[in-house]
Amino acid sequence: MDTIEGAVVVVFEGNAILRLSVEALLESWGCHVVSGDRPDDILQAIQEEGVHPDVMLISPQTDRNTGAQVASRVEAEVGHPIPALSITEDPGLLRQRQGDGTVLEMPCSPDALHAAIVQAIARNRAIHDSCTS
Repeated sequence: MDTIEGAVVVVFEGNAILRLSVEALLESWGCHVVSGDRPDDILQAIQEEGVHPDVMLISPQTDRNTGAQVASRVEAEVGHPIPALSITEDPGLLRQRQGDGTVLEMPCSPDALHAAIVQAIARNRAIHDSCTS
């Protein structure tokens, strides 16, 4: 299993129980997690902590924002593209990709989530490396 230890993961989720559960799982893998249920809070934490997110795990829809809106806003603020993953049980979302992101089916096993994060970070690094070469 490839390691994601040290990866900075943004978690945007309106359900506090889900958010804290995912945060605990990611931290057990050695990830640095920035999480919240409001884009402003996440952006403030990113700025205060001086971190550069490697991947975002974003709820597809909350009361006020879609996951794609939040992802775009975070990318605009940090100044670089960040791969986004969403987990949902919505059949409509499962049939499509969310922008450049990956949509996983709920329930999602920890192994499937880990693999998706590894793949997203690797794809993003490959794109970044090809642009800077």
